Amino acid sequence: MKGKTSRIWLLLGPETGQKQTFIQELKKDLAKEFGQEPEVHRHYAFEVNFSDVLSLALNGDLFCPHKLILVGNAEELKKADAEKLKEFLEQPNPPSTLVLLSEETRQEALGKVIPKDQVKVFWEMFEGQKKGWVIHHFQELNLTLTPDAADFFLEMVDNNTEQIRLEAQKLRAFFERGWTITLNELEAFLVHSKEENVFTLFERIADGNFAKALEILKKILSAKDTEGIGLLSGLVWQFKTLLNFQVKILERQGVDEAFLALNIRAKKAQGSYLAASRKYSLHDVQNILVLISEFDLRLRLYKAEHHALLLELFLYYLMLKKGRLPEIPEF
Repeated sequence: MKGKTSRIWLLLGPETGQKQTFIQELKKDLAKEFGQEPEVHRHYAFEVNFSDVLSLALNGDLFCPHKLILVGNAEELKKADAEKLKEFLEQPNPPSTLVLLSEETRQEALGKVIPKDQVKVFWEMFEGQKKGWVIHHFQELNLTLTPDAADFFLEMVDNNTEQIRLEAQKLRAFFERGWTITLNELEAFLVHSKEENVFTLFERIADGNFAKALEILKKILSAKDTEGIGLLSGLVWQFKTLLNFQVKILERQGVDEAFLALNIRAKKAQGSYLAASRKYSLHDVQNILVLISEFDLRLRLYKAEHHALLLELFLYYLMLKKGRLPEIPEF
């Protein structure tokens, strides 16, 4: 991190966990520099007048030697707001450090004003990096994940280190130190740790009960620690397993043999896959996997306030249209 003179930062990109780590390190640096922790102010660009934020940043406080001001959704700032930053940058020793955050990877207006060495982009980890990072993180928590459990964990958790750490802490509280977590144990934990989750949603999708599935979806989304992209990741896992099960049956394997090959041992899970295979054909499941990919993209393109509506629409096309894409409206 640059030295004490860096009083403004633009943090871009989708990797929120690494951004939070950067901010925590910045707080430590400021506490060391000023002898006490900075006073932290959090704002969002869409709900505050940026002139008021700059006024707060430029005015000192008798009771606090330094302030750390965080402004989220910086992509909402206008070109005129970016120009106003010049006044802050001209100050030789401002009483605040200003951090602008955005999940976008480029901000042209802000990038022209803020020095390049004070702009950082935090990318999501590459596919090849994630598994090793997760296994190492669990080792730091004195837990071990088997390789297939690590794969399943990554399918179920959003692709950012903040969410991975959060879910790992839940597992740390559940399993003893030194424990090796298997795929079956991880599945059992995820099934029983929440009243409603992707597993109970899949059960209703499997039996074709749209009203009940919609009710479960709304309960899941009302939980603060649940995100739509993570929910779709869980359904990808379920439907890929269903696809593999149907392929094995078409290859004339017995049901019990297919379940054994796919490591589906719980009677409840077996019942769900049997029900789903009767409800959805192999072609339907292939369409559904494409549908999930399509809506995953839509969730990433649209703001969080639209996600509940998008997921309800997704469930409609999945269950009532069997994943057929042509009728999906463009937004």
